[in-house]
Amino acid sequence: MEIESRRVPPAQLLLDPNNYRFHDLSVYRPVGNRLRYAEAGVQEKALRLLQSTESFELGALKDSILTNGFVPLEQIVVEEYDHHDGQARYLVIEGNRRVAAVKTLLLDHSEGAIDIPAAVLSTIEELPIIEILGSETERRDYQQTLMAIRHVAGIREWGPYQQAKLVVELYEKGTTGFGAVAQQIGISAREVARRYRASKALQQMEQDDEFGEFASPRLYSFFHEAVSQPKVREWLKFSDSSYTAEDPDARRAFYELLSPRVVDGEPYPPKLLNASRQVRQLKDVVDKPIPLKVLTDPEKSFDDAVRAADEENVQDETGVLEHSLGVALHALRVPSVDAWLEPSEHSRQVWSELVNLVDKVRKIIGDK
Repeated sequence: MEIESRRVPPAQLLLDPNNYRFHDLSVYRPVGNRLRYAEAGVQEKALRLLQSTESFELGALKDSILTNGFVPLEQIVVEEYDHHDGQARYLVIEGNRRVAAVKTLLLDHSEGAIDIPAAVLSTIEELPIIEILGSETERRDYQQTLMAIRHVAGIREWGPYQQAKLVVELYEKGTTGFGAVAQQIGISAREVARRYRASKALQQMEQDDEFGEFASPRLYSFFHEAVSQPKVREWLKFSDSSYTAEDPDARRAFYELLSPRVVDGEPYPPKLLNASRQVRQLKDVVDKPIPLKVLTDPEKSFDDAVRAADEENVQDETGVLEHSLGVALHALRVPSVDAWLEPSEHSRQVWSELVNLVDKVRKIIGDK
C-alpha cells in the first residue's frame, strides 16, 4: 500500500457520516449505503453533529485556527471517494473535526458572520492531505490500524501539571487575558483561568517555608479541584489579583491535609489522597465549624470529618424545629423581672401573637 501527499480545497473533502465519534450519540443513524455519503443531506448532518456535540469542542478548535491559522501538525488522512464535475472527491478517514472546523469558518466568512484575516485564510483555502492508495482491503486495514494507534493507544498527552505550566508561560508572556490564551491553544477561557490559578496556588505551597518540601507536581490536581470549588476557594480566601490563598490558617490546614504527618510517633500518609473525590467532599466540610475541627485534628481521618458534616446536614434538615424551640425558650428566660412586670405596648402585641400561635399549635397536637 502507498500514500500520496497533496493540497486540496476543503470543498473536495467529504466528512465521514459514520465517524466513530458519532456511534454513542442518541441522534446518530448509520448511513449504510456508501454511494450516498456525498449527498448534501448526509454531509449536512455529519457537519451538524460535529458542530452541535459539546464534547467535540469544535468551537475551541475554530478559535484556535482563526488565531493561529491551520497548523498541519497532524495530517488529514483521506481515500478517494469519486470524481465529480471533473474533480476528485475524498472521504476523510482521520481529521473530520479539523475539516469540519475549516468548513464552518469558511461558511461563516462567506456569509459575512466573521472576517478571516488574509494570512489565516491562505492556510485554509487548501488543506494538506495524505491519500491512502491500494486495494479496498489494504485501505481498510490501514484505516483500522490508524484508528487504533490514534484513538486507542493514543498520542501520549502531557499531564495536567505540564499543561498548566505552559498555560502560565503563555499568559505571563504578555497576552491580554485568559481569552487570548484560550484562542491560541483551543480550550475554553474558563479552563485556562482554572489551570493558571491552580498552578499559582501550587507554586505558593512550593515557596512555603514549612510545607514546601512536600509540594510536588503530583499535587497539582488537588489545587486544580480546590480552585474549582467556590466554597473551598472562599475558605482559602483565594485572591484573583494575587493568585494566592490569603487566609493563613486555612492555607496551613490545607497544606497539612496534603502532607504526611506523624501521630504518637507513627507516620501516616496525607489525609487527601484522591483529588477528584476528596476535594469535592471538602466543600461540605470547610463551612461548618465542627466538621472543620474534626478535619484539622491530626488523630481524625478525612472520612471522620465527612461523616461529621453529613450528621450536621441531617440535623439541619430534621432538627430545625427543635432548635428553634430551644432558642425561643432560652430567649424567654433572658428578660429581667421589670420587663415581665411592666411590658411595653410592642411587647404586649408580640405576646398576643405568640399566645395565639401557641393556642393553634395546642389544638393541632391535641393538648386540650
